[in-house]
Amino acid sequence: MRSRRFTAFLLSAAACMALAAVQVVPARAFTVEAGDRAPLFVTQTLTGDTFNLRDHLGKNVVLLNFWSVFCRDCISRIEALNKIHDLFQTRKFEIVGIAGDPPTDRMLAQVKRYAAKMHYDVILDPELEIFDSYGVEIIPFAVLVDRDGTVIMAIQSLEPEPLKKISDAIDRLTRE
Repeated sequence: MRSRRFTAFLLSAAACMALAAVQVVPARAFTVEAGDRAPLFVTQTLTGDTFNLRDHLGKNVVLLNFWSVFCRDCISRIEALNKIHDLFQTRKFEIVGIAGDPPTDRMLAQVKRYAAKMHYDVILDPELEIFDSYGVEIIPFAVLVDRDGTVIMAIQSLEPEPLKKISDAIDRLTRE
């Protein structure tokens, strides 16, 4: 019994020392915040069309929804985001789902399966270049961008309260 405890102690001590030896370096230089300019990007939609964020600014308020098929919370928020999309779609508003999944045939099939349930466009970011430019470290993550290309809010959770804040902000921005 004593030797098991000692072994467990040694293992946890070794793990602590290993973790202490690891230098913590931020993966990205920043995470976008309210007031920042939204990083521009050009990529392909699931349907093969080109999506250029610049083409949407000046016309629409845009909610960028960063997600993955591996994220249960992301999947469970599809219906709520569909409701927001449907509520504001006639008011120069759009949602763009940005899927950060590996570019394998199996993953693409999964993304398409979930995208079929979404009332909005889905783009692929398999190399996480868009994720990186926005500083996304945790998903679900959403960024609301006004027509001028300014980040209004960046939210790392899509629970009911943040969704209400997003909805209220969209309502305010699309009335202007």
